[in-house]
Amino acid sequence: MKTNPIRLAFCLFKPMHGALRPAGVALLGLAAAMMPAGALADANTAKTNFFANMKQASVTFPDVNASTATMVPAQVKGLYGIYSPKGNLISVTNEAGTLTGKAGGFSSVRLQPGKPRPMSPQQVAGLRAEIMANIDYDKLIKTSYGNGGGRKILMFSALDCPGCNQLEKALHKAAPTLNTTFYIVPGSLRDSSAGGMPWLEKVARIRCDDNAGQAWQTYWTKRTLPAARACALTPERVELDNYLMSHIMDGIKVMKPIYPMLVSEDGKWLPLPRGMTSASISAVFGPESKPAAIQAPVQWLAAAPAAGTSK
Repeated sequence: MKTNPIRLAFCLFKPMHGALRPAGVALLGLAAAMMPAGALADANTAKTNFFANMKQASVTFPDVNASTATMVPAQVKGLYGIYSPKGNLISVTNEAGTLTGKAGGFSSVRLQPGKPRPMSPQQVAGLRAEIMANIDYDKLIKTSYGNGGGRKILMFSALDCPGCNQLEKALHKAAPTLNTTFYIVPGSLRDSSAGGMPWLEKVARIRCDDNAGQAWQTYWTKRTLPAARACALTPERVELDNYLMSHIMDGIKVMKPIYPMLVSEDGKWLPLPRGMTSASISAVFGPESKPAAIQAPVQWLAAAPAAGTSK
């Protein structure tokens, strides 16, 4: 079985320093076409700025330019994936086009003369704080327990993940005394081309439901899915969203080589609770363990005019 290089259940996976499987060209076109006018304008601004900054830094890409690239908005407000006509992820960038990179790390461009420069630990920390403060939670699956605990824990999970099944069973058992909230980035351990499509189809059914959080929990407890319905979300887009968010989290040094993978509000990896008991789950995920709010000055994710224009 070919597994996705950034997956798995309580076991190691390969680092994501290589390119992930290309996205379907038709899917990229659909993703762009579905963007609202305002979002499309922001994405085009990001594309214009990115390629202008790269040109100034004497960086070119052999198979893509500003005319042929497709922009896909990430599940982080102000970040975009730049894809080549063949569906390869070239880079993640911001609206100002001053950010470049993907899994493995980010660099800044145009903020200093010359080539893109790897971000310093301080810059990565600042970007991480901004990203955690600007995750588009409305686009993720939300599952709450008790009063929610005021938590916003990010969870990378997959329906074909044995470890994820174990965690969901433990959460269900702990539910009577648990107060917490998870926002789930769902996917499959397998690429869509290597047996993952049926699982991605199930995820799409869940995400399309009016109560996706309840549908997610019901799947794990009863192995049933909500009724199929007309929905613009495709299994391919589910995979694309998961890949793009995985690249972003790996780029800011958050991803760990395990699935399920959990991230606290301050961008730190959360290890699974010891013994997976109700008490340990509440101790790790409950309100008492919520980190202090991080002040994240807007820098990397600020709105920006397109190169050569002014707002």
